[in-house]
Amino acid sequence: MEKICLDFKAALDFLRGDPGTIEKLMYYADREELCITSMTLMHLYETVSRQDVVGAFAANVTILPFDKKAAQMATKVMNELREHGESVQITDSLLTAGVCMANDALLYAGTPGNYVKIKGLKKV
Repeated sequence: MEKICLDFKAALDFLRGDPGTIEKLMYYADREELCITSMTLMHLYETVSRQDVVGAFAANVTILPFDKKAAQMATKVMNELREHGESVQITDSLLTAGVCMANDALLYAGTPGNYVKIKGLKKV
């Protein structure tokens, strides 16, 4: 079973009832393990007024932590981007990529453009 990690935008679209996102995630939910990062969870609690909805969602997905291995992966990605002449800031996308790579999870991105230049990141 593959891990499918939603970025913040994908998770928010799901909670807001976006039909396309719901359809895709229902497909994956029957076949794969849906995940979000601990940072995404924090942003959902910060953004969504219905805390009970966020809590129920969090209870039904796996929360992947930003831990030592994720920090190492995010730093590796950042250094590789810099080596290729990119100006890099630490962003949620960079941290999410690090968590996905550290946990061998595929990324389901609501904002796919944020991840285009990240080599080695597997996406659905």
